[in-house]
Parts: sequence; C-alpha cells; structure tokens
Amino acid sequence: MPTVSRFLIDDRRSAPRSSASLSAYVITKAGHPLRGVTINLSRSGVFVETKARCEWRIGETARLVLALSEGNMVRLARYSVLVVRETQSGIGLAFWRSPRSNLIQSEGRYRS
Repeated sequence: MPTVSRFLIDDRRSAPRSSASLSAYVITKAGHPLRGVTINLSRSGVFVETKARCEWRIGETARLVLALSEGNMVRLARYSVLVVRETQSGIGLAFWRSPRSNLIQSEGRYRS
C-alpha cells in the first residue's frame, strides 16, 4: 500500500491517466503533420509517441487530431494543445482552449 500512496503523491498531473492507443496527428503552426500513437490520455492531456523527430518548444501551441474508430467508421476529434514535455520517444500535450474560442462559446455561437 505505501507504493500506491507514494505514486499518488508523486504524480503531478491534474487528472488521472488511462492507457490509450489511438492514431494521432500533431500539426505544427506551419501546418506540418507529425504522425504518432497515443500512449496515455487524461482529461487534461495526452502523451503521443512518435518515431519522427521534430523540434518542439515547451509552451508551443499545435493542433491534435485523433482518429477514433467505432466499428467500421472513423471519427476525427480535433483539439488545441500546448506542448508541455518532449522526450526521445514523443511529446506530452496539454489540452487548452484559446481565448477566442472561449469568447465564441460564451456568446452561444461555439464553432470548432
């Protein structure tokens, strides 16, 4: 039991993670897509494992597209993300909304 409580104290994430293996595309501001696979997913972010190397800056914004398979249909889910970590195996991304999308949503005219 001490191991479990130690893990909960040491884990700095704001939301619990779940293992997830989804096709992911991270698109830079310049429009270059980087293909990868999600390793874990939470309400606040995702880690995407990639084979290709790309120079990311912590704090850089990007777009994330996840391919969600439901039977023989694939639905694309798009998110605004912020780069929070870069490792040899991939990048950690936090979900976020730009101030503009919050304004549009609060006016009752939300568009994705």
